Amino acid sequence: MNRIIPALTLILIVVMCTNVLSAADEEKRVAAQGLVSSDVFDLAGEMDLYVEKYESCGQAGGERHYHPYGTWVYVLDGETTSNGSGSDEPVKKDEFWFEKSNWVHGGVDPEAPSVDENQCGKTLIIRVAKKGESPTVFVD
Repeated sequence: MNRIIPALTLILIVVMCTNVLSAADEEKRVAAQGLVSSDVFDLAGEMDLYVEKYESCGQAGGERHYHPYGTWVYVLDGETTSNGSGSDEPVKKDEFWFEKSNWVHGGVDPEAPSVDENQCGKTLIIRVAKKGESPTVFVD
């Protein structure tokens, strides 16, 4: 009995560490660089409203992904680029764009125009998701 408890404790620690490491790997996946803040608000118990602020400079990074529901992106300061209209267009302070539902985007796009590393932007991103689901789905 004296040996069983330490063995079970060790097994429990290994299982817990594996789960933590798996969760950490999932958190490394990013749709956009520069997350500053993220708040989630309950919408009548059925949906969640995500309000996020990002700050980044240079070429956009992140993995290919889509959002099951539309996403609204407002530029708080600076300038960024969006291809939400089908072509890469500059979007400046106090302008916005809308990303339609299930539109796959992100990742490396060899057709995208180069962006100066000193070109910075601050954005406010608003999206929704069903309760318990992620607002971002990564495309492997």
